[in-house]
Amino acid sequence: MIEPRWLFPALTAALVTGIVLGSQLWLLLLLIYLLYRVWTLHDGSTFRYVLLAALVTGMFCSRALYNSYQKPLHSPQPIERTFKTMPDQISINGNLVQMQGVELASGERELITLRLHSSQEKAALIHNQTMLIWRIKGQKEPIIEPTNFGQFDYQKYQWRHHVYNEVRTDDWQVDSQKPRTLIEGCHCLRAALHQYFQTLPAPLSEYCDSLIIGLNTFETARLLSSVKKLGVIHLFCISGMHVVLLIAILRGLLIRLRLNIETIDWLLIFLLPFYLIVGGGAASLIRASIMAEVRLLSHRLHFSGIDAWSISLLIGIMLDPYVLLTLGGQLSYLMSLLMPLSLKDVSDLKRAFWLNLVSLPSLFHYVYEVHLLSTLVSWLLIPLFGTILFPLTLIAALTANWLPLLAYRFNQMLRLLHHFLDQLAACPGMLTFGKIPAFWAMVLLILTLWLLADPAQKGSWKLLMLVYCAVFMIIHLPLFGEVTFVDIGQGDCAIVKMPLNRKVIMIDTGGKLHYQMPQWAKSQTNNDQAARTSISYLKSRGITHLDAICLSHSDADHIGYLPTVLDSMRVSEILVPSGMERNQKFTRLIKKPIQVVPVQAGDQIKGTSLKVVHPFKPGTGKNEDSMVLAGRFGQLRFVFTGDLDRSGERQVIKHYPKLHADVLKLSHHGSKTGSDPKFLYRLQPRYGIVSAGRFNRYGHPNRVTIKNLKKQGITPISTQQYGMISYVYHQNHGYWKTRLKGDELKWMLPPYANS
Repeated sequence: MIEPRWLFPALTAALVTGIVLGSQLWLLLLLIYLLYRVWTLHDGSTFRYVLLAALVTGMFCSRALYNSYQKPLHSPQPIERTFKTMPDQISINGNLVQMQGVELASGERELITLRLHSSQEKAALIHNQTMLIWRIKGQKEPIIEPTNFGQFDYQKYQWRHHVYNEVRTDDWQVDSQKPRTLIEGCHCLRAALHQYFQTLPAPLSEYCDSLIIGLNTFETARLLSSVKKLGVIHLFCISGMHVVLLIAILRGLLIRLRLNIETIDWLLIFLLPFYLIVGGGAASLIRASIMAEVRLLSHRLHFSGIDAWSISLLIGIMLDPYVLLTLGGQLSYLMSLLMPLSLKDVSDLKRAFWLNLVSLPSLFHYVYEVHLLSTLVSWLLIPLFGTILFPLTLIAALTANWLPLLAYRFNQMLRLLHHFLDQLAACPGMLTFGKIPAFWAMVLLILTLWLLADPAQKGSWKLLMLVYCAVFMIIHLPLFGEVTFVDIGQGDCAIVKMPLNRKVIMIDTGGKLHYQMPQWAKSQTNNDQAARTSISYLKSRGITHLDAICLSHSDADHIGYLPTVLDSMRVSEILVPSGMERNQKFTRLIKKPIQVVPVQAGDQIKGTSLKVVHPFKPGTGKNEDSMVLAGRFGQLRFVFTGDLDRSGERQVIKHYPKLHADVLKLSHHGSKTGSDPKFLYRLQPRYGIVSAGRFNRYGHPNRVTIKNLKKQGITPISTQQYGMISYVYHQNHGYWKTRLKGDELKWMLPPYANS
C-alpha cells in the first residue's frame, strides 16, 4: 500500500502552485476534494502535513508572484554597475552575447546583453574557464512578455531563474577572477568540461554536453532536432534518468575499489549537490538528484519510493515554484512517478506506449504537436539509452585521449543512429493537434491516469477518446473567423481565417533585412521570428495548411520569412502582383515546386471576400507595385495596402471610388510615403493598423501619419503597442482582442505613437 504521508502533501503543493502562479482557479475544486479525501483517512498527522504543505507552498508561490510584480522595471534606467558572471552561463551567437550576471552591490541577478566588436573578443570568451568581473555602463530595462498568442514565454523562463530585468550595453570592461567558493568552482569546472568535450568528434561532443553537463548549445539543438520532432527529447534533457545510471556506474566502480556500502552512500550523498551544479541544474536534474539523495538515506529514514518522489516534488517547488508550469518539469515528475508505480512490471513496448499517452496533454498544451512514431522510437531508445548510449558516452569522454579508437567507433555508431532518426523524422506522421487549454489538459491527464489504473475498462478508453475528439474538433473547426495582425517586428504579416477554418490566407510573411557582416559575427541559428510568432500561432490553432500566401511586393520585410513558412506549412499557392513572379529576390526564396499566381486589380481570392484592387499593370515587385486587398469579414471592411505609395493610393480611389474601409492596414508601416490624406478621407476607416518594429531605425510610424489619422478621427492601433491584434467574428458580429493591454511597452514607443 502506498504511504500517503508525503504523497498527499506533494499533490497539495502541486495544486497550490497551479492556483497561485498558474491562475487556474478551477484547481480549487481538486484541492478541496483532496483535502476531503485526506480528512476521511482519519489520520491527523497526515492532515497536518497537508495543511503545512499548502501553507508553505502558498508562501513560496506568493513570494515568487510578489517578485514578478515588484522586481521588473516599468521603464528603462541608466546604470553603471559591476557584475559577476560564471563561464558556463555565457551564450555566444555570432557577435551577440547573453549571460546571467550577479550585481556585486545588491546580489540581484540580471540578464546581460552586449555585442562583441572583434573576433579576438569572441575567441577570448569562448575559451574562458574562469569567473569574470564586468564593469558595465548601459541601460537596465524589463524583460518583455510574449507579444503574440502562442509565443514562447521568455519572460517567465527568466523569472524561473530569478532574473527580472535585462542590462544592455556597448560600454564595458572585463577582468577574470579565480573562483573563491565551491559553487563557483563547479561552474568553472562545467565550462572546462564543455571545452574539453568540444575537442571530441561530433556528435559525441554534443552528447557529452547534453547528457553529462546538461549544456544545450546551438550544435546540440541542431543534432537533437529529429529527436525533438519524434517526441523523445525527454530521454536526453527531461527525464533525468541519467542520474540513476551515473549513480549505478559510480557505485559499481567504488565497490570494485573495495569501499563499503555505507561509505559509498555517504560519498554519493556529498557529491550529488555538486553534480547538480555541474550538470546544469535543470528541473529534471533537481528532481532526480533529490530522489537519489532520499533513496540513499531511505534505510535510515524509512522512505519508500513514493516518499522519495513526493519529497523531491516538495523541495523542487521550493527551489523553483514555477517548475510544474513548464513542460520539462511536468514530464519529469510524471514519468518518474509512473515508472515505479504503474509501469514497473510491464513490457518495454507497453511502457513506451503509456509514457507517451500520459505525456500527450502536456505536449499539446506547450508544443501543440506530436509524431505518430514517438511510441515506436521510445520503445527502441529507452533500453538503448540506459544500456548503451549513456554508459558509452561517459566512457568515451573519459578515455578519448587514451583509447581514441573507442571514441571514434562510438561516434560512428552515433552518426548512424542519428541518420536513422533523421529518416524517421522525415516520415509522414506529424500530428498538429493545437494548443489544449490548461483545464482540458488536466481533464485528459486525469482520465489517462484513471485508465492506466485499470486498462481493461473499455468505457474508460471510449471516454478518453471522446474527450480528445471533442477538443480536437473545437480547435480545428472553430465557429469564429479571425483577421490577425502578427507582431512580427519591422515587417508585415497578417492571417485571415474563415469560420471552421474553411480558408486560411497569409498576407505577407514578415522578414528581416540582412546587413553585410564578417563571418565570425553572423548568427549560428536559423530559427527566425516567423517560427516564434506566426508559425507558432498557427500551430497553436491546429493549422498546418495555408490555402494561399499573398505577397504584397518583394521587400525583405514582407517576404523574407517565406522559406520558413514553406518549410513549416503546406501551401496551395502563392499570389504575387503581376510581374513579381520573375523577380529573383522572390524566386530564389522558393526551394520546392509550388504554384505561383500573378494577380492584378479585379482578381478575386477564391473562396474568400478578398478582392485585388491594385496593381493595375505588371511591375517588378517594388513598393509602387504593391498588391492591395479589400474584403469584408464579419461586420467590418478591411483594406491591406502593403507598402503602396501615395501615388498608388490615389490610383486606387480613382479606379474604385466606392471603396470604403472600417479597418485600414496602413501602408509602409505608417511611413509618410503612404496614407495620403485624400486616400484616408475617401476610405473613411475607423481604425488604422500599424505593423512596425519597436525601436526601428526608420522611425515608423511617422509623426505626420499619426497626425493625419487623428485629424480625421481614425484610431491608430500599433503592433508595437498592443502586440498581436485580432478581430474575431461570426456572421455579422465580432470583437477585438490584443495580446497586450497597451500600457506595458509605452517606454519603447515614440511619444506621439502612444494612445
